[in-house]
Amino acid sequence: MRNKVVWMLVAGLLTVGGLACDDNHSPTGPSTIAVDPALSTLLTRAINDEYRAETIYQGVLNDFGAVQPFRNVLTAEERHSASNGRLFTNRALAVPPNTWTDAAVPHFGSVTAACAAGVVAERENIALYDDLLRSDLPADVRQVFTNNRSASLLNHLPAFERCS
Repeated sequence: MRNKVVWMLVAGLLTVGGLACDDNHSPTGPSTIAVDPALSTLLTRAINDEYRAETIYQGVLNDFGAVQPFRNVLTAEERHSASNGRLFTNRALAVPPNTWTDAAVPHFGSVTAACAAGVVAERENIALYDDLLRSDLPADVRQVFTNNRSASLLNHLPAFERCS
């Protein structure tokens, strides 16, 4: 009797473990959660703003070389886009491509002018995340948006204010 109970427990654990590792239930596999179209719109707004910043800051680097703070902030913006992209992937949604081009973003006459524009861009980014965070969001989305907003407020904005 005892062996039968042990085998039933082992079989039960294997079944539960198997469910936890299949494509629909794994934390790394695609989600089967239905996505509200409004959430998809919010995710798209966030990633597009990050893409725009990446393209502007890359343009500054193209125009002036590896100047600070643009080199460091560009790397951070790429991390923001990637974290936003994972929100799409975790919901089995296609990650929107970056459609911003060098020709579609502003260019500046000096690094100082670019820094002043960076101040404006980061304030707009913070305001966007403030708006997005007023929505009813899943915990993972709220965490990513909060982290991205904090980085803009506490790191990017002060860096651009120092150089403008």
